[in-house]
Amino acid sequence: MKFALVSDDFQTITGKTGRARKFLVYEATQNAQPTLLEKLEVPQSQPTFHDLHDDDITPHPLDQSILITGEAGVGLKERLSRRGITVYITSETDPIAAIDGVINENLPTLAPTPHKEDGSCLNH
Repeated sequence: MKFALVSDDFQTITGKTGRARKFLVYEATQNAQPTLLEKLEVPQSQPTFHDLHDDDITPHPLDQSILITGEAGVGLKERLSRRGITVYITSETDPIAAIDGVINENLPTLAPTPHKEDGSCLNH
């Protein structure tokens, strides 16, 4: 399984998924320890998930992955699911522990961040 973790510092799991450009990308399975594949930095010339808000067609390098983050908005999980991305929001900051938590189905999860009453995203 391909895991992508939002990581502003390429060491720990951080939040702000919609505008994130830095991700740790791992491969892991029930029978294999997580292996770091790359430290992905999405270039400024490519869209963020927020930029793809109403676009399910433009490819993103993390399509068809499991995404682990510290923060994500209410509609993000649903939108990313259309791209084949399963989102886990967690307070866990250690990448290996988070991946193990997903695989073993015991990762502590958090609720998505709500939108403002006018429908716009918080934390812009």
